[in-house]
Amino acid sequence: MISPRHWMAIGLTTIVIAAKATYGVEPVPEYLIDSGPMPPSPSATASDEGLSRRVELLESELNALRSRLAAGSPVGPANGDDVQPANAEMLPPSPIYGSGFSNFAPPAAPAPAPPKYPNVTINGFFQADSLWFGQDAENRANVGDIQDGSDFRRTRLSAKGAVADNVNYFVQMDFGFFGRPTFTDVWGEVTKVPVLGNVRVGQWKQPFGLETATSVRYQPFLERSLLFQTFMPFRHIGTGFYDVNEEQTMTWAMSVFRTGNDQFGGDIQDNGGFSSAGRLTYLPYFEDHHDKTLDYMHLGMAYWFGTPDNQKFRYSTIPEAYVGAFGVPAGSVPGTSKVNIPSIANGTPPFADTGTFDVNTFFHLGSEFLWVRGPFSIQTESILANVEQTGRRPLLFWGSYLEGSYFFTGESRTYDRKAGALDRITPIRPFTREGDCGYGPGAWEALFRVSHVDLSASNIRGGTMTDLTAGLNWYLNGYTKFQLNYIRSMLDKAPAGPSRADIAGIRMQVDF
Repeated sequence: MISPRHWMAIGLTTIVIAAKATYGVEPVPEYLIDSGPMPPSPSATASDEGLSRRVELLESELNALRSRLAAGSPVGPANGDDVQPANAEMLPPSPIYGSGFSNFAPPAAPAPAPPKYPNVTINGFFQADSLWFGQDAENRANVGDIQDGSDFRRTRLSAKGAVADNVNYFVQMDFGFFGRPTFTDVWGEVTKVPVLGNVRVGQWKQPFGLETATSVRYQPFLERSLLFQTFMPFRHIGTGFYDVNEEQTMTWAMSVFRTGNDQFGGDIQDNGGFSSAGRLTYLPYFEDHHDKTLDYMHLGMAYWFGTPDNQKFRYSTIPEAYVGAFGVPAGSVPGTSKVNIPSIANGTPPFADTGTFDVNTFFHLGSEFLWVRGPFSIQTESILANVEQTGRRPLLFWGSYLEGSYFFTGESRTYDRKAGALDRITPIRPFTREGDCGYGPGAWEALFRVSHVDLSASNIRGGTMTDLTAGLNWYLNGYTKFQLNYIRSMLDKAPAGPSRADIAGIRMQVDF
């Protein structure tokens, strides 16, 4: 007759064999397997001791298997060549006890990995341009003979990221602009600051104007309007803060900065040279139809108050197109190597231009309006500049532009609600293969703009200028586009009086 201890040893042996067979572990050693009737032992005491030892060994192996499974360690032979170890996460889920063995608990979702600091993301873009100019005699008399040409209007590389959960940074260099390379944006910021929101220190685009806030990668024309170079502060070194409300319907920003700066952010002088700028935007409504079409309205206003470096200031602008080259003056000796290392910039000159004159203070006030309804949009800005001359009457300059666009392929001009600026265009059907259906059309946009500046007042005769621009954009995808612009630039300035220049330009842009 088999005693209860015999039955226990047989049952434990069976469990171990089944567990190891199921999970691909090495066979149970033969000395633990009960392969037949128990041989008669000389005494009951000896038999009981043998069974106890066998039961203890089996229990020890079962406990070891359970521990390895619970810890998620692989189970299986340590050096097996023909058996693939299995991780605990690959095993069947454990049954939910109390509700039947047919129901199983789903595996627990892995915890998200905490962010690592510092981190970095590399970005960049280039713009390859070709421009052709046609001038009448009066325009040549006013601004000189402008040369056709091709160049890289911008070629930029940037690194952005965070060094802590509340400290961000951005460093961007331009290899196509004056200076080669040139500092564009170089700043660090602290986020989640009570009351102020986000505090930034360094060089960046100061808060003034919709065109300034919108990245040049997303500008619909080859260049910003006549107002941009004339009245907007753009990049300067300083400090400021910005934030957005919880509903993302309002943004606000304010900064103080050096009025002047070179191509590397530097500015030294001890007579004036400080400015302050601020911007406020509001979205009366914003409707996202989730099919790359939007309906919204943007309103904004901004100010720029400053004292110029050494009480000298200048207002001027190019005709919404630029092409240039760097070199040394013709006929000069570049050195014994005879290699012309870039030292001066030749390119499209300013048209309307006051020249440098004495200024105590200036105050610019700007307004912004953008209305987007599906594929159609209208955008306008106006700026009024009050200039306090040194020892002379105050001056009043002004400028404005109006532009419209239409997407034949149905897209809308996108909007960054946190920045109060235009954003990237992504075609509904990019110019890529769509299975056996050929290529999508990409996004096609037609544009028109009229812009005007008046830089003549009292003793300053900088001239008046009006540009009419027609454009066509083809967005192959969200990161590649071709742009075609035709510009009629009309300048009225002494000594030649009214004049005209016609400009055609094409650009390819890739950003990443």
